[in-house]
Amino acid sequence: MTETNKHLNDPQLDANDQALENKLVSLEKIGDAEEHDEFSEVEEEKRDQTDYSGFTKTDFLEKAEQLVFHPNIKEAHDIFKKIRVLFDDAIKAERVLLVKAWADEGNEVREFKPPYDEVKEKFYKVYTTFLEKRAEEKKEAEQEKQKNYMAKKAIIERLKVLSAEDETESVFKEVLELQKQWRQIRTVPREHMQELWENYRFFLDKFYDNHAINNELKEKDRQKNLEIKIELIKKVSTLQEEKSIKKAHILLNKYHEEFKNAGPVPGKDVAEEIWKRFKEASDQILNDKRQALELIKLKRNENLELKKVLCEKVEHMNQLPLTSPKMWKEKAEEITAIFTEWKTIGPVPESVNDQIWKRFRDAQGLFNLNKKQFFDSLNSGKEKNLALKISLCEEAEKAAESTQFDATAKLLISLQEKWRSIGPVHESKNEEIWSRFRSACDKFFKRKEEFYKVKNVGEKENQTIKERIIADATALLAIEEMGPSFEELRKLQKEWNSLGFVPIKVKADLQNRYSKAVDAIYKKFKQTADDNKAFRFKEHLDTLSTAPNGDDKIRYEERQINDKLRALRDDAATLKNNIEFFAKSKNADALRKQIEEKIEVSNQQITKLQEELKLIQSYRNTR
Repeated sequence: MTETNKHLNDPQLDANDQALENKLVSLEKIGDAEEHDEFSEVEEEKRDQTDYSGFTKTDFLEKAEQLVFHPNIKEAHDIFKKIRVLFDDAIKAERVLLVKAWADEGNEVREFKPPYDEVKEKFYKVYTTFLEKRAEEKKEAEQEKQKNYMAKKAIIERLKVLSAEDETESVFKEVLELQKQWRQIRTVPREHMQELWENYRFFLDKFYDNHAINNELKEKDRQKNLEIKIELIKKVSTLQEEKSIKKAHILLNKYHEEFKNAGPVPGKDVAEEIWKRFKEASDQILNDKRQALELIKLKRNENLELKKVLCEKVEHMNQLPLTSPKMWKEKAEEITAIFTEWKTIGPVPESVNDQIWKRFRDAQGLFNLNKKQFFDSLNSGKEKNLALKISLCEEAEKAAESTQFDATAKLLISLQEKWRSIGPVHESKNEEIWSRFRSACDKFFKRKEEFYKVKNVGEKENQTIKERIIADATALLAIEEMGPSFEELRKLQKEWNSLGFVPIKVKADLQNRYSKAVDAIYKKFKQTADDNKAFRFKEHLDTLSTAPNGDDKIRYEERQINDKLRALRDDAATLKNNIEFFAKSKNADALRKQIEEKIEVSNQQITKLQEELKLIQSYRNTR
């Protein structure tokens, strides 16, 4: 089975396809045994250089319909064999996709039946017609050779009779006519050529040797034959300039046939000399063409090695772990460049031409198949990626209206990180979805920028005012009476709490300086530490109440105190249990005393927290 016929021998093919394959194999065998000579492998006529890689099935059908009327049937057959391989590959690739779709629908693969393919049926109908035409022409050519064989045999038989008859002018004229007929008859079966020639020369020479009456005519005829053979020697010599080795060889064979058919020349010595000159001229041409042939064969072997390297390059690419569209695109461009280089390399030895081309085509086909599977897989995830990115857009658009600028900025940055981690979407949606997401982010960050521009101006003003309050609080130390000092301090405290943000880099310093000034006033008038702390806690509540979302922050403060109270109460209960345990043991007084001290400390902390909790609750009730 040839490479050409492999596809249709697939076990999945139906009976009609297999019957067609059997018929094609039979037709292709007819006439394939072409006559061979040492130059037959090198066909100098320009080969078909068409690039069929981008052809569709319909394109192949149109090409096939043209080949049926090609003037050179052998050349047409060579092209037909080439495009049939590619046509079969197209059918096979299409079949793979159809089977996959069938299986994806949950069907059993073995039950798959390919749909009717009109283009396929027409292509093989045209190809069958061509092969039948080729077989018929071959048959007619063989019949013509047999007819010529019988005609030359008849001429020999007639010469045999005439060589024994009396010498007359009519007999001599008939012999001349038989010679003319002999030259006009074309090819005969190869296996009979030498036998016919030897018998023809034998009886023709015998005729001339046996008859002397027409010596003058005989000599004239032989002189004419000599002129013909001298002209043939000149023609052989001109083949030196013929560039086409194949054409030179065909013409040389033709001149040899004409030399044989030219008839005898005057004298045996002249005959030997003229044959010697003709043979030397022919041998010179053969030697020169053989040398040229060797160079061509050498070049074709070099071309073969170059094409092997290109095959290896593509085969190596098929082993690479290509994991991104960019990598596949780059390698696809390399494959295209390699194929372009392939087409610039000349022909290889005819015996391996189909083999090396198939190797390259298979490697190229595998790359394209793997590439298609990668992008099919990639595209199947693009819809999912689009859904994920739409979800991010919706989150970003919702966040774009937020006034919690710091927290929302962190959120949007995290959304941007997620965006980058999601794979690509379809090209038709890529710009649209990215523009939507970017617009939402830009909208928020523009609002944030404008807010902080205004905020920064206000913070500078607040810083100036707080600097003045600190100075005023410090000045209160000069007042000797407690009442006026504390009345003024409460006013400053209220003003301090009513102010908004200050620049973050000076916030701690301002607060520290303000606290020192207030503590100095309390210390001067000998306020207790607890009174000071209670005042400071109320000041803290006032600060929280004027902040954004102040109520939420006060409730948070309340939850924190309640959590601390629960923890302290649990600790106190545990310590009391431990005292009961040590009461039953000897020599435990020291340990009991330590535990009692801890319980007392916990109770004091509980009392203070309860007072703070009451202050929060009373503060909330008055708001």
